Amino acid sequence: MITENDFLLATGTESRTEFAVESLDLAGNDPGRSILSFLDDLRFLEGAAANPSLAVLLVAPEIEAGVRQKVADHVQIVVVNDPRWHFYTLHNHLAASASEAAPATTIAHDASVHPTAHVDPHGVEIAARVVVEANATILASSRIEEGAVIRAGAVIGTSGFEHKRTSRGVLSVVHDGETRIGAGVEVGSLTVVGRGFQRRHTIVGADSRLDCNVMIAHGSQLGERVFVAAGAVLAGSTHIADDVWIGPGAMLIDRVRVGAGARVGIGSVVFRDVEAGSQVLGNPARTTTR
Repeated sequence: MITENDFLLATGTESRTEFAVESLDLAGNDPGRSILSFLDDLRFLEGAAANPSLAVLLVAPEIEAGVRQKVADHVQIVVVNDPRWHFYTLHNHLAASASEAAPATTIAHDASVHPTAHVDPHGVEIAARVVVEANATILASSRIEEGAVIRAGAVIGTSGFEHKRTSRGVLSVVHDGETRIGAGVEVGSLTVVGRGFQRRHTIVGADSRLDCNVMIAHGSQLGERVFVAAGAVLAGSTHIADDVWIGPGAMLIDRVRVGAGARVGIGSVVFRDVEAGSQVLGNPARTTTR
């Protein structure tokens, strides 16, 4: 549990109220367990007020009154200057503490890891018949399942692009989730698969194929047999269902969802969800029969 003592230790700020929550999350997310979150913009108040998982909310003094009128009585309000800084500073503190307890890396006896590859000594699992080629990098909290191939120069489990502007300067957010590469997956040369957050791991499903120079950002989750061609970029927390084809140079905005069996054409820029079985092309991407 995360308590007011953790909050004080991380931020140096007294909450002036006792609390105990199961996790941190964004105010509009409902993970089905008690959360601490923050709010510094009333545009997001409706989502927070409707969230049954919200237990503790960090708010700025100037919006306290408006927040108290909307949220449920059981939600504990903690008033702080710059809630964003306090939230992510607490997150970083908890993530750093968890990383210190990572178990030793395990590598199956029949896995092949090139001597120039780097595998973190803690927090990595490499299963049977995995191949890791020259100069590839496997970072902590990565799990490579049976028969996967990590091509030369690929990077698995790197921290993603998550930085917050705060009143105390730019705060880089520690990534504390996992990166899971499924059985039979092939990750091409110089491709990067970002590490997830605890609330949303990065997953590449079984028998998927990532070409060279592909970017899979933090929290993206790919189903099985997904093919992603060279130069494609999947921004954070995209959701790609089974048997999807993503063409060369395509770009998918964060949190977009692509249905099973869909095809995203070469160079497409996808701002909206793509229906299962459909084909999209262009900038912005539109449904096409071509």
